[in-house]
Amino acid sequence: MVEHEDSAAAVQRLHQELLARPDDNELRTQLAWALRRMTEESLATTVYQVRVIASQRQRDLCRDAAARIRDLAPWDGELQAFANGMSAEVEQGGRWIWERKPLAYTLAACFVAIGLALAVTGGLTDNIPLIVAAGVLSSAALAGVVLIFRKQAWRITAREAQPHLAYAGI
Repeated sequence: MVEHEDSAAAVQRLHQELLARPDDNELRTQLAWALRRMTEESLATTVYQVRVIASQRQRDLCRDAAARIRDLAPWDGELQAFANGMSAEVEQGGRWIWERKPLAYTLAACFVAIGLALAVTGGLTDNIPLIVAAGVLSSAALAGVVLIFRKQAWRITAREAQPHLAYAGI
């Protein structure tokens, strides 16, 4: 955590200097490199030295740092590659994917079938409360399936990396 604080202090100091000298390209490059170091130090690290975005805060930091780095030093190819890679990782991690897809689909199909069966039964018996209950309960059950089984990719990666983390990051 001390390293992160040192990097954050360097970013803050360089940012203040840049406010006084906004056209100083060397200072802009230094700030971009400091942002890169701060970002890398803020991420979780596995025992295999693999960096992982393990929290929403880390994800937000990566997104913001990548945008700032691109703006600060567009002439530095290495920084641009880092920023583009970080942006791609954040974007890729934002994809919604199904966990345990066969189970989720099976549950969804069962809830739909039960809801339809109850609605048809209610319709055939002129039981309006049964029709309403079938619609409400099956919709709630489907919403539950989505909430339980559909996750952003970064959350799944973070959970899978959790047992192997040597450093949790910020």
